[in-house]
Amino acid sequence: MADILLIEDDDLLREYLRDGLRDTNHCVREAASGEKGLALFGEAAAELVITDLVMDDGEGVSTILALRESCPETPIIAISGNPLYLDSALKLGANLGLLKPFTMSTMLDAITKALQTSVAKSA
Repeated sequence: MADILLIEDDDLLREYLRDGLRDTNHCVREAASGEKGLALFGEAAAELVITDLVMDDGEGVSTILALRESCPETPIIAISGNPLYLDSALKLGANLGLLKPFTMSTMLDAITKALQTSVAKSA
């Protein structure tokens, strides 16, 4: 499956997503902040990035902007409890946005869509 970088400061949500994604055979690296996520991405790019938008240590929008600058073709899924933040993230480069709370099924569908879109663009 896909190599995914998960950036989420809420420990419980990050663990839930990590475990659910691993259960469906995705390889998941995780970070609790945008800064740590960008460092992990710099070590080894991911096929897909999932990032929260409002975090204690780093803003998800700045993470999206930095990812778009360094690797514009990488699909990004933004997650937030605020629809206004999701609108901003989509305008600034996220491919998809998911409003919290969401189900694992919804996340898996979004991952499939984002990866298919990425493959179609590169073909």
